[in-house]
Amino acid sequence: MADIQNNPSLWKSSFVTILVVNLLTGIAMYGLLLTEPWVLGRYFQENLSVAGAVVSVFGAGIFLFGPFANYWLDRYKRKSVVLWAQFFMLLFTVATLYRLPEWMYIAARFMQGAAYGLFQIALGATLLIDLTHTKKRTKAAYWYYWVTRFALALGPLAALVLNLYFDWENVIWLPASMLLLSWLLILQLHVPFRTPLEPKCFSLDRFWLPRAKILFFTLVPISFLLGLLLPRNYTVYFYGWLFGGFILSQAIHYFFFRTRDSRLLMLLGFVALILVYVINLLVPEPDVVPFTGLLAGAGGGLLTSRYLIYFMRVAEHCERGTAQSSYMLGWESGLCLGMLGSSLLLPRNAQIVYWIGLAVVLLLAVFYFAKVHRWFLTHSRKGM
Repeated sequence: MADIQNNPSLWKSSFVTILVVNLLTGIAMYGLLLTEPWVLGRYFQENLSVAGAVVSVFGAGIFLFGPFANYWLDRYKRKSVVLWAQFFMLLFTVATLYRLPEWMYIAARFMQGAAYGLFQIALGATLLIDLTHTKKRTKAAYWYYWVTRFALALGPLAALVLNLYFDWENVIWLPASMLLLSWLLILQLHVPFRTPLEPKCFSLDRFWLPRAKILFFTLVPISFLLGLLLPRNYTVYFYGWLFGGFILSQAIHYFFFRTRDSRLLMLLGFVALILVYVINLLVPEPDVVPFTGLLAGAGGGLLTSRYLIYFMRVAEHCERGTAQSSYMLGWESGLCLGMLGSSLLLPRNAQIVYWIGLAVVLLLAVFYFAKVHRWFLTHSRKGM
């Protein structure tokens, strides 16, 4: 560990490896957002909206192992915890290739989410911190979660491109291969030895930051707004534009808003999301809708990237990993809730999805500027 603190460089081989592993795992998990509903629909003759709701139990699963993560990460080798989490993600992904009873598919999706939640706590909230110099950890988290956002676009995009050449049942091998490759990369990652500890078996450490609950409960609806759009867009163009929007928001945040008042950045993000839903309501043309992916990526990227900074700044130095886990939980659960809501409403009235999204973003924007921003200024442990 001393060697890490003596080398302040951020872009070391260990950091790049962690980013690549996160990208591959994200592509695998988010690619399943599109492949699994189609496979379930094919096997059980369900309509796609019901199948989409079934796989949303992934979001509930990510909370399962969180209270035990701190014990496992302090009691056992942290690299081993990551490897076991990856193994179970791969196992439950491959299980979806077989004709199993529907309840087993639901259970597999739930356990897949549980393994993914543990993986993110072990990798993004623990190994990332352990292998990064103290003064570079905020920047490391910044890039780590940008990779996660990129994967949200790249996973479905890769699945859709492959579907041009293969059936959906074969496309599901994409996530399986990505998970296997990420497992091999972690296997060769060097993690310095640390003495095992004997913490409490059940703990909120590295899992939930109570003082940031207002941030959590306002981050969830932001990612919910993105999740609402996913079951309604099965085109390469939409996810290509979504990726472009994430790139655009990253550039805007990095070059223009690193040292400025964040209220303007947040306003820009909310306006972009409002435009997404207004355009879908007023101009629901097939040639226009995919372009809203650019606005969704830009708005969602601006808001969620700033929220990560908020989580980091309300946490004590020793709570950095816990803050990152709380952020991850808000991001993932919001996406799955959005998918669930969109899937359940889709067969009845497609337009109601957009009306709900518009109402949520308007209410959230008002609440943010009336309450959340002032709360953050009061509780921030660092300057803006």
